[in-house]
Amino acid sequence: MDLTFAAIDLGISDLEKQKILNEILNVPSDYWHFNEFRGCHMLGIYNGGGKLGGRDIAGNTAKGEFDYTPAGKLCHYTRLTLQNKIFPFMDPIGRVTILRTKANAGLSVHLDSTLEEVGTLQHKFRFVLNGNIDKLYFIDKNRNKVFVPDCYDTYIMDGSHAHSLDPGTEEKITLCIGAPWKGKSNVNYDKVLENALYKFTVSRPETYEPEWLDPFFKK
Repeated sequence: MDLTFAAIDLGISDLEKQKILNEILNVPSDYWHFNEFRGCHMLGIYNGGGKLGGRDIAGNTAKGEFDYTPAGKLCHYTRLTLQNKIFPFMDPIGRVTILRTKANAGLSVHLDSTLEEVGTLQHKFRFVLNGNIDKLYFIDKNRNKVFVPDCYDTYIMDGSHAHSLDPGTEEKITLCIGAPWKGKSNVNYDKVLENALYKFTVSRPETYEPEWLDPFFKK
């Protein structure tokens, strides 16, 4: 499954998306935390221990007994969508986090993996609830930015590929799912990828900047 980006269709309607967004926007502001490495606010929804807060507070929430966080327990429709339309193709089910990037602000270039994991199976799920979709880009071997199309709000991406967001005109809110799910093949997931609406593969940078690597993995 060599891909950088694959747009998928899970049958989530615009009305369903709006209901999820409304729930997220109504979560108390003190449930969010700021991630210095990526440069955005984050909200834990489902993870090991059912914990809120960044890794300095919650630890490695990709491990342990998974549960909904206090924020996730407030989001009834979000949970239904996860359980009925997203979790069924995941083995194992991954950690669910909301990323929130302010309008006119981008993200730092980063990997959602260790350097040693580059090129291994490191699929990540993304569902853009609000904001400019086409500001996401991947860095190719010549250090060019390769942007995604603006018409697909649900997609799989290679988290081990250096990527970022350019500043957009709208606040961007994205539902993200990653480790311990990494894209393991199974009947349901294979079908999702076979029916992908659009996909592409980008060459990788030949060298990596130290600031692209999450300091959490160095601890």
